[in-house]
Amino acid sequence: MPVAHWNPWTEFETFEHVLNRALDLPFPRLFDSGHHEPRQPHADVYETDAAYVVEVDLPGITIHDISVRLEGTTVVIAGQRQSTHSGSVNHHARVERPCGTFQRAFTLPTAVKRDEVQATYANGVLTITVPKADAARPRQITIQAA
Repeated sequence: MPVAHWNPWTEFETFEHVLNRALDLPFPRLFDSGHHEPRQPHADVYETDAAYVVEVDLPGITIHDISVRLEGTTVVIAGQRQSTHSGSVNHHARVERPCGTFQRAFTLPTAVKRDEVQATYANGVLTITVPKADAARPRQITIQAA
């Protein structure tokens, strides 16, 4: 009968991984294995009377490594963070700035003006402005005296 070796720390690492992903905790790992999964960029989505605005933190990423597309009412942001380390580095003491690809998608609740979407990138922040369709904008109704 084969013997299965049990490592109790593996259970804690799995629990910690699930907890950190669920809560996106910024605290240092308790059991740091040196391997980190790429994190999704942080974003804010807010609404004005005329548009939806999506702001995404993308520091250190060039504009050429970012793509934005609109699929129906879903804004999809994808990109890649290039590695800043040269091939001559043999060992890192700590790596907290992950490289690799990422993708975020945000579904907006109402119809939008697809041809008027604008995206700007300044100081590491991508700002996407998605104007609402006229039917989705709030309209003030004047009350008539009877």
